[in-house]
Amino acid sequence: MQRSRRYVLISVFSVKDYLGIILTTLLIAVVLFPKGKLEQLLPLFTDINLDLSLAYYQAILKTNPSNKIYDAIIQSYVKIGETQRALELVKEFQTKNPNDPETYWLRYQLLKTEFFSQKDESQKEKIKAQMETLLSEYVRLKPDQEVLVKVFKEAESMYMPRLAYSTSKLLAIRTKDLFWIKKAYHYSIAFKDYTTSWELVKILVEKEGESWVKEAIKIGLLVGDTKKTLEYAKLFYDKLPAQERIKLVKEIIDSQLTEKNYLSFRETMLETFPLSPEQRLYLEKEVMKRALWAKDYETLKQLILHNLYLSRTSEYRIFLLELALATGDPKFARDVAEKIHIGGEN
Repeated sequence: MQRSRRYVLISVFSVKDYLGIILTTLLIAVVLFPKGKLEQLLPLFTDINLDLSLAYYQAILKTNPSNKIYDAIIQSYVKIGETQRALELVKEFQTKNPNDPETYWLRYQLLKTEFFSQKDESQKEKIKAQMETLLSEYVRLKPDQEVLVKVFKEAESMYMPRLAYSTSKLLAIRTKDLFWIKKAYHYSIAFKDYTTSWELVKILVEKEGESWVKEAIKIGLLVGDTKKTLEYAKLFYDKLPAQERIKLVKEIIDSQLTEKNYLSFRETMLETFPLSPEQRLYLEKEVMKRALWAKDYETLKQLILHNLYLSRTSEYRIFLLELALATGDPKFARDVAEKIHIGGEN
């Protein structure tokens, strides 16, 4: 019995001793650790003995009342289910720091807890909308890099894609870091913000080269930047199989050739690519169509004569004759008919 009693006393003493060590270490940390370091250590203390650490939070806040200390303690209260005490602490922080943007972050933490404890899906959506509003306001008031990264991570984990996009775009612009550029690029594609996609993919081509050229051509075609798209296409062209080259040239013609640029576009295409006979035929036919649509009959006549023997198939001869008739000049149409008839069919 005496032995048992001694064991209990030793056990009790050991627990007290252990708690005392934790408390002493915590108080020394409050006094000695520079601002920023204690915030990193606090979660370690609360994991060892949450109740003991939280009992002394007022002392810690008096010595080092930073927003990160508040955040760490609020999250610790949330961890043990003391949401009311966490809310009181948020109000305390807000009273002491009425204009501090960190208030939005602390309120967000509480709403996040409420979100995960809520069973009703419609209520969860309402809470989530409030959470996103708080994070958006937090970024607006304190748009530094640390906050942007923190909010981006939350936005991704909580599936707030618009907020994830806006923060990643800001980070991409500020840091020029490939990680953020790629993140922002993929979000811009998802939101069909192709103007932003184009600016970002051009950076990716500059930094990573060939692996992004195909993507750049696709976006360049969407935004209509013919000159830059053709530059990228020229870099990429020789590396493509013959069938893929035909497809690429056709895509460029179909998306970039207009009733206003047909002559300059034709010239640029001929200078840029070593076009095959099939590609050249497709280009010239489309250019002549645009001249007709623009009612530029004199240019159309020149183009018809220039391309008279580009192909001698019946289909092409009929195409040219129809264009000649469309100019409204019967004599010109008759001359074209005679020339293509004399030329025969191969």
